[in-house]
Amino acid sequence: MVQTTVYLIRHSVRFNSKKILQYNTNQNKTIKNEKIILSVEGEKRAEILSNEKELQNINVVYTSNCVRTLQTAKYLLEKQNLNANIDDRFDERRTGKPNDDIVKDWWLRQYTDENYKTEGGESQKEVRERFTEAFNEVLNANKGKRIAIFSHGYAITFFIMTWCKFKYNGDKDDMQFYFRNKKIFDKKINAPEVFKFEFDEYNKILNIENIEFSDLPYKDALGN
Repeated sequence: MVQTTVYLIRHSVRFNSKKILQYNTNQNKTIKNEKIILSVEGEKRAEILSNEKELQNINVVYTSNCVRTLQTAKYLLEKQNLNANIDDRFDERRTGKPNDDIVKDWWLRQYTDENYKTEGGESQKEVRERFTEAFNEVLNANKGKRIAIFSHGYAITFFIMTWCKFKYNGDKDDMQFYFRNKKIFDKKINAPEVFKFEFDEYNKILNIENIEFSDLPYKDALGN
């Protein structure tokens, strides 16, 4: 049986924008977000990730259009002599205009209502549709291979909901996902974080699991 393995990898720890004293630019929010780099700690953790046994013998690598995903991938690319394919359909969800003061439960709503979004932002459904389109193209072009896709927290978790049920336990930083009634994730999302997908020759999903590494203890996107 021809089996395709895909690793969805959230980027490593990013640089904290609070350390930028002044940002004089006319660029829009999306472009500014795409240019966010990794922190020094994020670079170190990305290099550690590239040495993990689970992530060896990768055949092809894709990243979002954001600097921090390519920076996370570059150590694996260098170590395994690979090239990157950049696709903005793997980008993070556009958040839009903040409305915390109006919609108090906005965080939960984005997971329980696939059509919920803020002004100028994307819904869960919209993110999943573009992500799925790109993902299926990758699957069809790379049957039987080991694939690494470097993306973002919301984009990855929204995509996972194609097959997994989301459960909320009262803590927005402690998500639970179930695949075929088996709990595969019940913690805060790490930076980096790795989910492993296995598909048969017909692109039918066989298994999803969260891969943890003892030398990459929990850090959120800002290194906390």
